[in-house]
Amino acid sequence: MTRADTPTWTRGRRIPAVLMAVTAAVVPLGCSGGGGGGHAPASSAAAPTSTSPTAAPSTPKAATKVTIVNFAYDPSPLTVGKGTTVTWTNNDEAPHTVTSDGSGPLHSPTFGRGGTYSYTFDSVGTFTYYCTVHPNMHGTVVVK
Repeated sequence: MTRADTPTWTRGRRIPAVLMAVTAAVVPLGCSGGGGGGHAPASSAAAPTSTSPTAAPSTPKAATKVTIVNFAYDPSPLTVGKGTTVTWTNNDEAPHTVTSDGSGPLHSPTFGRGGTYSYTFDSVGTFTYYCTVHPNMHGTVVVK
């Protein structure tokens, strides 16, 4: 068919008609789920689930805080599990320590306001402590 044989009403409309046909064929492909931003087709089958065993994530060691405020350890007594790290934070203006009664494991340096001391309790037992600067201050950590 030559241009002279083409009806007048179709001249100049072939290219737009072809583009519309191609666009109509391509657009649904982009909307069929999988990254085109469209919706995935509905399915009556449930999504497959994994049946292989997975390792449980390792449990991080617990951390517990004791605040030194108004010349007292808060909380006291404190009960924690073996392997727990306890951190004491001084919120008083006065300096304090965390020192075990007898030969226990707690031996902090003297620390002022905002200072901290941490200790990880790796054995069970009852650990009593006091402040060497203010011997009337006492605390207890029970490790189970």
